[in-house]
Amino acid sequence: MSDYALAHLLPVAEPGFQVGGVMRLRVAGVRGTDLHLKLADTDSRLVLRGAPGTRWRHLLADRRRALEEDGFVPLWDEAEPSSYELEDEREYASLVSRSQDLAWLGSALLRRIAIFQNFSTAYSTRSWITGDEWIFELDTHRDVPLAHDVFVDRLVDDVWGLPLRVARRHCDCGLRSTTGRGYQCTYYLRHRNPDMPGVMQIRFRWGDPVYGDPRERLQELHADRAWLDRVLPCRPHRPAGPALRKGGPR
Repeated sequence: MSDYALAHLLPVAEPGFQVGGVMRLRVAGVRGTDLHLKLADTDSRLVLRGAPGTRWRHLLADRRRALEEDGFVPLWDEAEPSSYELEDEREYASLVSRSQDLAWLGSALLRRIAIFQNFSTAYSTRSWITGDEWIFELDTHRDVPLAHDVFVDRLVDDVWGLPLRVARRHCDCGLRSTTGRGYQCTYYLRHRNPDMPGVMQIRFRWGDPVYGDPRERLQELHADRAWLDRVLPCRPHRPAGPALRKGGPR
């Protein structure tokens, strides 16, 4: 997973093509299992804490060597914004502008990331950006209450949350008593200031895991045991093995 994070976060240039990874992201240092990241020309830091035994320096060296052998240019040690990044920012100005429009949301979410662990019942959270929407998918196992209202209440709390309001919602929780299949409830949140751009779309999904046994995988990644027992409780009366949707994964 540490190598996976590096592959998706660290900027890499392929001469003549677009820069991959997060533009201007830099490695600020390694302290034990902590990888310190920052943006070029800033002092703020983001710390990725690896599982016990994570060897960031080894992973970084291996990744640099493999990329350079294939003709790519690693950019994560550059002190200043590179010529590749500056060229991309000019070439894809509209995409950069859209990303900057959502910067307030990403910054606010990072500072309140504990809300996802403490008040969400999801064992898996994914996100991506489409246009002016930052979309989140939260998967909750059918053995655990979905409890999306509790999560949203904390997310928009006047004191501890973000300055967001629920602009629209579609709730399918009523399907729980009528079908054994999973369902999805969707919330659309906007800034309380109507002049602020961007939408946060949250899809709360409830049902069986699609692929395999997520608890086993999360245990391998040294997930916090108390959190794991809350979002993926053990069911000893069930036979061991992957929990798949009826008809197999899809």
